[in-house]
Amino acid sequence: MAMFWGTFLSGSLVSEQAQTLTSPHPSVVPAAEGIFVAFQSHSIVGMADWHGLAQEEDFYVDLIRDPRFTEEIGNVVVEFGGAAQQDTIDRYVAGEDIPYEQLRRVWTDTVGWIPTVTALGYLNFFAQVRAVNEGLPLSQRIHIWLGEPPIDWSKIKTSADLTQLSQRDRYPAELIKSQILAKRRKALVIYGSLHFFGLEGLKPLVEQSYPGAFFVVTPYVGSQDKVDSDSFEQNMERWRNRVLATEAKGAKALLVKDDQSPGATGDALLYLGPAAGLTQSPITPDLYLDFAFRREINRRSLIVSGAPLEVTKPLMSPTFIRR
Repeated sequence: MAMFWGTFLSGSLVSEQAQTLTSPHPSVVPAAEGIFVAFQSHSIVGMADWHGLAQEEDFYVDLIRDPRFTEEIGNVVVEFGGAAQQDTIDRYVAGEDIPYEQLRRVWTDTVGWIPTVTALGYLNFFAQVRAVNEGLPLSQRIHIWLGEPPIDWSKIKTSADLTQLSQRDRYPAELIKSQILAKRRKALVIYGSLHFFGLEGLKPLVEQSYPGAFFVVTPYVGSQDKVDSDSFEQNMERWRNRVLATEAKGAKALLVKDDQSPGATGDALLYLGPAAGLTQSPITPDLYLDFAFRREINRRSLIVSGAPLEVTKPLMSPTFIRR
């Protein structure tokens, strides 16, 4: 059976995600089950976030709503939040009412998101953690760690001021080492695929001090080779029907792992459904409803990329965008 993995080429995740591995019997299990099993032998499970993929964002919510997450894990490190607002997110997920303009800074006081974090799935994740925490004692509540380096955008006037860009992997790596691993904790780490690998990526930076800490899961998003994609998806749908019939009623996602050939860019593949059915998260309307906010994000866009925001409204199409 073919198994698909993301392959990095020239610094980007490309569609040779359809790479046939040598073992004919990869392990296919309900995704949540597989991830909790991975936590038994690894302190960190990294979810390679394909930015804006709605089904993957929903899967994060499924994980944190599973009682095993609060009992056994309890920590999440995210790319879609800026560490300058750590106190704000702490208060929010603890149940405190936070004015929206202040809360919004959690996902907009970030460094590398251009023009800023806009997918509603990420905002929903914060709200779902808050909802889960409401029913838990203090000792079991989920803690969200914001991984983007601290930044005060009011002090950023030119691209030369934006020194935080070079710390986008090193800062969360140090956070994971000091706040999670040094304290013998576990964490789900949600970061873009490219941040896990390479000499200065999260995984190697952390594993210099904590070898074998990471188990990385990469989502399946299709392949340019339609024959390979169709064959793989047909196999996966057969597996899913088998899993639904025998193991886990209502399982929506599968985890695919080949023990003998773990793949070049991850330890397991997250199958969320056929690529043609994947959708893009809706976009927050803030950029065209809040004019003062739009002006500020436009200013940041000019500093970071040299280009202003598009004049048109943000796209609201549910069609998945393959970058």
